[in-house]
Amino acid sequence: MTSHTISGLLIVDKPAGISSYDVVRELKRGIKGVKIGYVGTLDPFATGVLPILLGEGTKLAPFLERGTKFYEATLQLGVTTDTQDKEGEVQRVEELEHYDLSIRRVKEVIQRFKGKIKQLPPMYSALKHKGKRLYKLARIGKEVERKPREVEILELQVKYASLPYLHLHIECSKGTYIRTLAHDIGEKLGCGAHLAELRRTRSGSFSIKDILTLKDIRELIKEGKIEERILPLTQALDFFPLVEVGENIAMQIHQGQAVTLDGFKTGCRNNEGLVRVVLTEGRDLIAVGRLKKEGEHFLLRPLRVFHASLLRCPPVGAIH
Repeated sequence: MTSHTISGLLIVDKPAGISSYDVVRELKRGIKGVKIGYVGTLDPFATGVLPILLGEGTKLAPFLERGTKFYEATLQLGVTTDTQDKEGEVQRVEELEHYDLSIRRVKEVIQRFKGKIKQLPPMYSALKHKGKRLYKLARIGKEVERKPREVEILELQVKYASLPYLHLHIECSKGTYIRTLAHDIGEKLGCGAHLAELRRTRSGSFSIKDILTLKDIRELIKEGKIEERILPLTQALDFFPLVEVGENIAMQIHQGQAVTLDGFKTGCRNNEGLVRVVLTEGRDLIAVGRLKKEGEHFLLRPLRVFHASLLRCPPVGAIH
């Protein structure tokens, strides 16, 4: 019987208490011989949508990372920590009755953070300084200069307040540190704050409705049904316009060649002209490419090539 490599995505509901890579490590125990990665790191205490990339799906990471993230966040007012979240050491405690924390005041402050803002990356982060992770430097008491980064807060709403806790709905661009947003909101309110709870409810095209728990995945692998829940690669990029090609053009694209398309009407909805290319019969994802109009024709240049013959999913062994 011919063996096929698993390719696609699993959308995992990451539980609290483990890292994003711990999820990958567990899946590798049951899905053997397959490259596995993820998009959008969640801190160990955070939960929610974690897209897991399997096989050829790992090539999608650069395109999926740019997707908008949705979060439900709980801030604890009056307490700041060195990590800006509940796992850090307490640095400052304030009595809340000394501050105006009326819902009107809170909403007024929060509005200042909507749109494009600058964030100073926290020391407890995976960014590097001269080849060393910032969190490793922070653990030995070193602090280095960091440059503020621009991120975009698309939506920021107060769901409800039950002091000392403030519950927020957040929609933001990639690279946003929700811990830092919580800290900065606390500073503007005057009383300080840290991130007490965080749940990601959506990452790009994937939401809570798509998720499987690790327990679900173990059972599906045990029953030999995991392939039924692996999302196809083309579905992961449903926010890119679709280009269908026949086998001859597909072979050229597989070889990394740019191809000319006639009679194609582009519906690109992004400034970069990115499209997903599929085989007309079977709808297998062939490539992600950049489409550019040149005279009366369109030139398609492949950026990432996928091998359609590898996309079917075989049964896999159980996670122990």
